[in-house]
Amino acid sequence: MGILDTVESMAGQSGTGGQNAQVAGGLVQEMQAQPGGLGSLLSMFHQNGAGSAASQWANGQTQPADPEQIQQGMGGGMIDNIAQRTGLSPTVVKTGLAVAVPLMIHHLVQQGHVTPDGQPTGAPPPEPGGLLQSVLGRMI
Repeated sequence: MGILDTVESMAGQSGTGGQNAQVAGGLVQEMQAQPGGLGSLLSMFHQNGAGSAASQWANGQTQPADPEQIQQGMGGGMIDNIAQRTGLSPTVVKTGLAVAVPLMIHHLVQQGHVTPDGQPTGAPPPEPGGLLQSVLGRMI
């Protein structure tokens, strides 16, 4: 059973909540393929000029983001990759990421995987299933 299968069974629903859960699963898969893995998510936002928003999320302000902040911080290529992984449109993916990314970034910092400015702490990388379960528990 893959990550997206797990997400679908955890979401157990269709509609926006289920789509947001699918997007979160697609993000986890995509980040695992990136240099630095899941821990590089926060530094990506800092490098792409969205560090202010990412710092707020890291410090616990996890209300949904503006999808345009997500576009700026992640870039269209990653959004398109997640859209392909999930079978959802890029617009739906951006909207889902606007919910998932603040929660993921906060989790990564809170659990000590990265510093609030996105630097690795030397802690072991986050376990994808645990990260996803924590985020989905707050999303759906």
